[in-house]
Amino acid sequence: MRYHPSLLALGLLLFVVLACKTGNTNNSNNGNANNANNANSTSNTNTTPKNTSGVHVDNVYMAKSSDGKATTTFSSTDHTVYCVAELNKLAKGTQMKFSWIAVDVEGEDKGSKIKDVDYTTGSLENIVKAHLTLPTDWPAGQYKVEVYVNGDLDQSINYTVQ
Repeated sequence: MRYHPSLLALGLLLFVVLACKTGNTNNSNNGNANNANNANSTSNTNTTPKNTSGVHVDNVYMAKSSDGKATTTFSSTDHTVYCVAELNKLAKGTQMKFSWIAVDVEGEDKGSKIKDVDYTTGSLENIVKAHLTLPTDWPAGQYKVEVYVNGDLDQSINYTVQ
């Protein structure tokens, strides 16, 4: 008995759809999480994620280098400041935005935006490292970074430049 090729293709397509719906979709990459980075979790402001993708920031921290320890205090001569966001799961195409804001800085309007840094995650990324570099010394004061996931404010973190 011979089957028509279109019936075989339809059967294969049905098999693939059913296999995808019943397969394990938990792609969380907890191996990259660093417990030492949770030291500043009390500095974070967590807001309820509104995006429907289920992706949210598990942890956000500031650092002096891309692989540095968590800190919330910087020297004015630390020309590059990093903000690291650890997402709850892998989700290719997640739109991230880091908004750098001068909260209380001499010579700046309170709450003035310094710069936005946009990033789209790849298929195996759940840690996003954004940085901002000033060619001169940072003015002393209070700053914050707001972290947006798919257009919605997820968390913010404050830091100080002395």
